[in-house]
Amino acid sequence: MFFKKMAFCFAVAVTSVIALNVSKADAAIDTNVTNNAFCATDSAIGITEAATTDNAGIRVTESNNSQVVKVNSKAGQVSSVKKAKAGQAGSVKKAKKKPSYTKAELRLMSSIIFCEANIEPYAGKLAVGIVVMNRVASKDFANSVKGVIYERGQFSPVRNGALKRALARYDAGKFTSKNEKQCIKAAKLALEGEKTVTLSGGKRLNMKSYHFFSVYLRGARLKIKGHRFK
Repeated sequence: MFFKKMAFCFAVAVTSVIALNVSKADAAIDTNVTNNAFCATDSAIGITEAATTDNAGIRVTESNNSQVVKVNSKAGQVSSVKKAKAGQAGSVKKAKKKPSYTKAELRLMSSIIFCEANIEPYAGKLAVGIVVMNRVASKDFANSVKGVIYERGQFSPVRNGALKRALARYDAGKFTSKNEKQCIKAAKLALEGEKTVTLSGGKRLNMKSYHFFSVYLRGARLKIKGHRFK
Protein backbone atom coordinates (compact mmCIF):
# COMPACT_ATOMS: atom_id res chain seq x y z
CA MET A 1 0.00 0.00 0.00
CA PHE A 2 2.80 2.35 0.91
CA PHE A 3 4.53 1.75 -2.43
CA LYS A 4 1.37 2.48 -4.39
CA LYS A 5 1.01 5.90 -2.68
CA MET A 6 4.65 6.75 -3.45
CA ALA A 7 4.22 5.82 -7.08
CA PHE A 8 1.11 7.95 -7.34
CA CYS A 9 2.86 11.01 -5.84
CA PHE A 10 5.85 10.55 -8.17
CA ALA A 11 3.54 10.46 -11.20
CA VAL A 12 1.78 13.64 -10.11
CA ALA A 13 5.13 15.47 -9.67
CA VAL A 14 6.39 14.45 -13.09
CA THR A 15 3.13 15.57 -14.68
CA SER A 16 3.40 18.99 -12.98
CA VAL A 17 6.97 19.51 -14.20
CA ILE A 18 6.00 18.62 -17.76
CA ALA A 19 3.02 21.00 -17.63
CA LEU A 20 5.23 23.80 -16.29
CA ASN A 21 7.77 23.36 -19.08
CA VAL A 22 5.04 23.35 -21.71
CA SER A 23 3.64 26.60 -20.27
CA LYS A 24 7.09 28.24 -20.39
CA ALA A 25 7.59 27.11 -23.97
CA ASP A 26 4.20 28.48 -24.95
CA ALA A 27 5.01 31.77 -23.23
CA ALA A 28 8.32 31.99 -25.10
CA ILE A 29 6.58 31.32 -28.37
CA ASP A 30 3.98 34.00 -27.58
CA THR A 31 6.79 36.47 -26.73
CA ASN A 32 8.64 35.78 -30.00
CA VAL A 33 5.45 36.13 -31.98
CA THR A 34 4.69 39.42 -30.24
CA ASN A 35 8.22 40.72 -30.84
CA ASN A 36 8.06 39.68 -34.47
CA ALA A 37 4.74 41.45 -34.78
CA PHE A 38 6.25 44.64 -33.39
CA CYS A 39 9.21 44.35 -35.74
CA ALA A 40 6.87 43.86 -38.67
CA THR A 41 4.86 46.88 -37.58
CA ASP A 42 8.01 49.01 -37.32
CA SER A 43 9.11 47.88 -40.75
CA ALA A 44 5.72 48.70 -42.19
CA ILE A 45 5.86 52.20 -40.67
CA GLY A 46 9.36 52.70 -42.07
CA ILE A 47 8.21 51.61 -45.52
CA THR A 48 5.19 53.91 -45.33
CA GLU A 49 7.39 56.74 -44.14
CA ALA A 50 9.83 56.29 -47.02
CA ALA A 51 7.04 55.91 -49.55
CA THR A 52 5.31 59.11 -48.48
CA THR A 53 8.44 61.27 -48.77
CA ASP A 54 8.02 63.47 -51.86
CA ASN A 55 10.50 65.51 -53.93
CA ALA A 56 9.70 68.72 -52.08
CA GLY A 57 11.24 67.39 -48.85
CA ILE A 58 7.87 66.92 -47.08
CA ARG A 59 7.45 63.67 -45.11
CA VAL A 60 4.24 62.43 -43.50
CA THR A 61 4.17 59.62 -40.89
CA GLU A 62 1.41 58.25 -38.69
CA SER A 63 1.91 57.91 -34.93
CA ASN A 64 -0.94 57.14 -32.53
CA ASN A 65 -3.51 57.94 -35.23
CA SER A 66 -2.14 61.50 -35.59
CA GLN A 67 -0.21 62.95 -38.58
CA VAL A 68 3.26 64.44 -38.09
CA VAL A 69 4.55 66.60 -40.96
CA LYS A 70 8.28 67.13 -41.28
CA VAL A 71 9.41 69.74 -43.80
CA ASN A 72 12.94 69.77 -45.07
CA SER A 73 12.92 73.56 -45.30
CA LYS A 74 16.69 73.93 -45.65
CA ALA A 75 16.84 71.79 -48.77
CA GLY A 76 13.89 73.67 -50.22
CA GLN A 77 15.49 77.04 -49.53
CA VAL A 78 18.78 76.02 -51.15
CA SER A 79 16.93 74.81 -54.23
CA SER A 80 14.91 78.05 -54.39
CA VAL A 81 18.05 80.18 -54.08
CA LYS A 82 19.76 78.29 -56.91
CA LYS A 83 16.72 78.70 -59.14
CA ALA A 84 16.48 82.39 -58.30
CA LYS A 85 20.16 82.97 -59.13
CA ALA A 86 19.78 81.09 -62.40
CA GLY A 87 16.77 83.25 -63.27
CA GLN A 88 18.66 86.44 -62.44
CA ALA A 89 21.60 85.33 -64.56
CA GLY A 90 19.23 84.76 -67.49
CA SER A 91 17.57 88.16 -67.09
CA VAL A 92 20.65 90.24 -66.80
CA LYS A 93 20.40 93.31 -69.02
CA LYS A 94 22.49 93.28 -72.14
CA ALA A 95 25.54 95.51 -72.03
CA LYS A 96 25.39 98.68 -74.10
CA LYS A 97 27.02 98.41 -77.50
CA LYS A 98 30.50 99.89 -77.47
CA PRO A 99 30.80 102.89 -79.83
CA SER A 100 32.81 102.27 -82.99
CA TYR A 101 34.50 105.65 -82.65
CA THR A 102 36.79 107.30 -80.11
CA LYS A 103 36.12 110.32 -77.92
CA ALA A 104 38.70 112.24 -79.92
CA GLU A 105 36.84 111.50 -83.17
CA LEU A 106 33.51 112.55 -81.64
CA ARG A 107 35.09 115.77 -80.34
CA LEU A 108 36.57 116.64 -83.74
CA MET A 109 33.50 115.67 -85.78
CA SER A 110 31.09 117.57 -83.52
CA SER A 111 33.25 120.68 -83.75
CA ILE A 112 33.65 120.67 -87.55
CA ILE A 113 29.90 120.13 -88.00
CA PHE A 114 29.28 123.06 -85.65
CA CYS A 115 31.65 125.26 -87.65
CA GLU A 116 30.24 124.28 -91.05
CA ALA A 117 26.54 123.82 -90.33
CA ASN A 118 25.64 125.49 -87.04
CA ILE A 119 22.77 127.45 -88.59
CA GLU A 120 21.70 124.60 -90.89
CA PRO A 121 18.80 122.22 -90.13
CA TYR A 122 19.58 118.85 -88.59
CA ALA A 123 19.61 117.18 -92.02
CA GLY A 124 22.30 119.66 -93.12
CA LYS A 125 24.39 118.91 -90.01
CA LEU A 126 24.19 115.16 -90.59
CA ALA A 127 24.98 115.61 -94.30
CA VAL A 128 28.27 117.33 -93.43
CA GLY A 129 29.22 114.47 -91.13
CA ILE A 130 28.36 111.91 -93.83
CA VAL A 131 30.58 113.70 -96.36
CA VAL A 132 33.50 113.57 -93.91
CA MET A 133 33.04 109.82 -93.37
CA ASN A 134 32.63 109.18 -97.11
CA ARG A 135 36.01 110.79 -97.59
CA VAL A 136 37.54 108.61 -94.87
CA ALA A 137 36.33 105.54 -96.79
CA SER A 138 37.56 106.86 -100.13
CA LYS A 139 41.03 106.16 -101.52
CA ASP A 140 41.17 109.76 -102.77
CA PHE A 141 41.31 111.26 -99.29
CA ALA A 142 42.99 110.62 -95.93
CA ASN A 143 41.87 107.45 -94.13
CA SER A 144 41.04 109.02 -90.75
CA VAL A 145 38.63 111.66 -89.43
CA LYS A 146 41.49 113.87 -88.32
CA GLY A 147 43.35 113.39 -91.60
CA VAL A 148 40.31 114.35 -93.69
CA ILE A 149 39.44 117.44 -91.62
CA TYR A 150 42.98 118.78 -91.44
CA GLU A 151 43.79 117.98 -95.05
CA ARG A 152 45.26 121.08 -96.65
CA GLY A 153 42.83 123.44 -98.40
CA GLN A 154 39.66 121.43 -97.60
CA PHE A 155 37.90 123.01 -94.61
CA SER A 156 38.01 126.75 -94.10
CA PRO A 157 37.35 126.58 -90.30
CA VAL A 158 40.77 124.95 -89.98
CA ARG A 159 42.42 127.89 -91.73
CA ASN A 160 40.52 130.77 -90.09
CA GLY A 161 40.75 129.45 -86.49
CA ALA A 162 37.00 128.72 -86.10
CA LEU A 163 37.64 125.01 -85.54
CA LYS A 164 40.20 125.72 -82.83
CA ARG A 165 37.71 127.93 -80.98
CA ALA A 166 34.94 125.32 -81.35
CA LEU A 167 37.22 122.61 -79.93
CA ALA A 168 38.03 124.80 -76.91
CA ARG A 169 34.31 125.36 -76.35
CA TYR A 170 33.64 121.61 -76.63
CA ASP A 171 36.44 120.83 -74.17
CA ALA A 172 34.99 123.34 -71.70
CA GLY A 173 31.66 121.49 -71.76
CA LYS A 174 29.86 124.41 -73.40
CA PHE A 175 28.24 122.48 -76.24
CA THR A 176 24.88 122.79 -74.49
CA SER A 177 22.63 124.79 -76.84
CA LYS A 178 20.04 123.09 -79.06
CA ASN A 179 22.18 123.51 -82.19
CA GLU A 180 25.32 122.28 -80.43
CA LYS A 181 23.53 119.18 -79.13
CA GLN A 182 22.27 118.49 -82.65
CA CYS A 183 25.87 118.70 -83.88
CA ILE A 184 26.92 116.05 -81.35
CA LYS A 185 23.97 113.84 -82.29
CA ALA A 186 24.74 114.14 -86.00
CA ALA A 187 28.43 113.44 -85.35
CA LYS A 188 27.60 110.21 -83.50
CA LEU A 189 25.34 108.94 -86.28
CA ALA A 190 27.84 109.79 -88.99
CA LEU A 191 30.67 108.09 -87.10
CA GLU A 192 28.48 105.00 -86.64
CA GLY A 193 28.03 104.76 -90.41
CA GLU A 194 24.70 106.46 -91.07
CA LYS A 195 24.36 107.36 -94.78
CA THR A 196 20.75 108.52 -95.04
CA VAL A 197 19.30 111.95 -94.34
CA THR A 198 15.63 112.89 -94.07
CA LEU A 199 14.82 115.95 -96.14
CA SER A 200 11.88 118.33 -95.79
CA GLY A 201 8.65 116.55 -96.63
CA GLY A 202 9.95 113.28 -95.15
CA LYS A 203 11.91 112.19 -98.20
CA ARG A 204 14.92 110.02 -97.32
CA LEU A 205 18.09 110.26 -99.37
CA ASN A 206 21.13 107.99 -99.33
CA MET A 207 24.31 110.10 -99.43
CA LYS A 208 26.84 107.28 -99.73
CA SER A 209 28.29 108.73 -102.96
CA TYR A 210 28.58 112.38 -101.81
CA HIS A 211 32.11 113.72 -101.16
CA PHE A 212 31.84 117.52 -101.47
CA PHE A 213 29.74 120.37 -100.09
CA SER A 214 29.94 124.14 -100.20
CA VAL A 215 27.80 127.26 -100.41
CA TYR A 216 28.60 127.43 -104.12
CA LEU A 217 29.36 124.14 -105.80
CA ARG A 218 29.36 123.45 -109.51
CA GLY A 219 27.54 120.26 -110.49
CA ALA A 220 25.74 119.94 -107.14
CA ARG A 221 23.12 117.19 -106.93
CA LEU A 222 21.58 118.16 -103.63
CA LYS A 223 20.75 121.39 -101.81
CA ILE A 224 19.98 121.55 -98.08
CA LYS A 225 19.22 125.14 -97.12
CA GLY A 226 22.55 127.03 -97.51
CA HIS A 227 24.71 124.12 -98.68
CA ARG A 228 25.03 122.25 -101.94
CA PHE A 229 26.35 118.67 -102.11
CA LYS A 230 27.77 116.36 -104.73
